[in-house]
Amino acid sequence: MGVAVKEPRYPIPFYSEGWFQIAWTKDLPPGQLRKVHQFGTDYVLFRAHNGELALLGDVCPHLGAHFSEGGTVVGNSIRCPYHNWEFGTDGVCSNIPYSDSIPVKARTPALTVVERYGMIFMYRNKAGTPPTYDLPEIEDFDEDSYTKPATYEFTVRIHGQDIMENSVDSPHFAAVHGHDMPVNSFKSEGEELRITQDTGVNFLGIHLKARLEFHMIEPGFHYLHFPEVPGPPAHVFSSIVPIDEEHVSHRLTFRVKRSRIPFMSAIARKFLIWRMMVTYREDMRIWQSKDYQKHPVLCDGDGSIMKLRRWYAQFYDPCEVEPARRLDVVGQ
Repeated sequence: MGVAVKEPRYPIPFYSEGWFQIAWTKDLPPGQLRKVHQFGTDYVLFRAHNGELALLGDVCPHLGAHFSEGGTVVGNSIRCPYHNWEFGTDGVCSNIPYSDSIPVKARTPALTVVERYGMIFMYRNKAGTPPTYDLPEIEDFDEDSYTKPATYEFTVRIHGQDIMENSVDSPHFAAVHGHDMPVNSFKSEGEELRITQDTGVNFLGIHLKARLEFHMIEPGFHYLHFPEVPGPPAHVFSSIVPIDEEHVSHRLTFRVKRSRIPFMSAIARKFLIWRMMVTYREDMRIWQSKDYQKHPVLCDGDGSIMKLRRWYAQFYDPCEVEPARRLDVVGQ
């Protein structure tokens, strides 16, 4: 009797290509390293003593030890904990303490990393080649005009597409969170998508209206601006990064504009983060177990979901989507 093959939870690819946030600047001072497990692969991220960042394959090509398990940063290189081989930020072995010659193959993959906006980004594609375009920019963003960011990192059993669909799923805001049903408007700009969302929430008997502006650039690089909320404007950066076929890392960075009114920014920041974390955890409870519907039964109020799904589909590798399944994603 043959072994039953378990059907994947999502009949769509997990591993899109592009730029993805993997850490925050504050978490990696000079001379420190950390393991990064994304895309089903282990990497080691380290900052050399000269401040340069590097993201390397975590496996030493010598005898397979992991740099992140006991390795150290020595000068501007990372030292393997097993035999003390050292590798520079380019992934090439620079020193073997007991050998005068270094094998040509003594290297580990080095990926492109960029540090901006207080965050650290990696570029990833299936071929493992360098990026053909620069890290996207956050428009009209002056980091100094905002208060200190609040950062959150979640591991969620869900596909990244589902998280992004959730942002425009208007009926669930009323059913799950008790908010108004948002009204969404979409504007496509090439591969990018802008969404304006008008909504409202009741708080302590007061009805608060808000306008949200989403700028969807890539699955790993998108952000949300609150130009019209009670209190100073706010900004949320979001990066969804696959871990494996079942889970993603979701990193969120919250900022509130500095206000001339004493304590106003601090109060607004506390309220915004509290509300967003409450709604996030309410959603996450559902996300962890929900099934993906290739052909969802939809009604009049559900049109935004398929608009977001069609936008997201452009980031899949066509070779990884079977023709029939490709129609499930982009043909609706």
